[in-house]
Amino acid sequence: MLLLSCSTKVHLERKNTLPEAGGEAKTKTKTKPRWKMVFSDEFKKDGSFDTRKWSFCSRQPASWSRYLTASADYVYQKRGELILRMDNAAITGDEAPYHSAGVQSSGKFNIRYGKIEVRAKFKKGQGSWPAIWMMPEQPTAYGSWPKSGEIDIMEHVNGEEVLHQTIHSARVTGSNGASTATHRAKYNGNDYNTYSVIWNTSSIDFYVNNQFQYRYSKEADSDNISWPFDKPFYIILNQSGAAGWPGPAKTEDLPFIMQVDWVRVYSQR
Repeated sequence: MLLLSCSTKVHLERKNTLPEAGGEAKTKTKTKPRWKMVFSDEFKKDGSFDTRKWSFCSRQPASWSRYLTASADYVYQKRGELILRMDNAAITGDEAPYHSAGVQSSGKFNIRYGKIEVRAKFKKGQGSWPAIWMMPEQPTAYGSWPKSGEIDIMEHVNGEEVLHQTIHSARVTGSNGASTATHRAKYNGNDYNTYSVIWNTSSIDFYVNNQFQYRYSKEADSDNISWPFDKPFYIILNQSGAAGWPGPAKTEDLPFIMQVDWVRVYSQR
């Protein structure tokens, strides 16, 4: 949720090649990976989310977490979807001007290398900031943020016609939190899209609707300053806003809602 700067040890590659149905980009030199599902949530049952897989994200001073609210009014399952909601409703005993939603798999599921896919849709609006992303299970394995890395599978702000897919590390993230290892991707507005990454020992490939977007590569002489991506990471799903990157929210655009159809994670056989 924060942004990066390329060095000679990091290679950022964009291609126009289309991926195969499973999400792998077509190449002449690579064998198509075989995948084994290791985690999934289809959100089939109405009510609370599965606490064996997820927990609420906690409210913190950072912009994305400033209004997080651990309440079933803001994160719940309905009609086969996980609903993450943000609004400006008044809550007795809570003086925050907004209330937002987030869940994480930390302490319940993490992965090092694999394919992570999430099918979701969200409502546009001034001040909205939905995100699907990953953080290291050991948050300071290589030092405080951004030294231990961050993988932003999808972020969207306001009414933009593009979404953002970003990598963070000590090498590519500036002092203002902005990253140069970022890509703007087109998506189907107001509809479901599948956002995914394929992460291995040498690269992280980003996709939207099974179409390859760009590759963040580790070069042979990279160290953890540019490649902290050799540790397990967990998944975060959140609907935030009204602070930081998107700026203030327009009351008439509220509530902001992200609907998650499913989450599926695979390891390579």
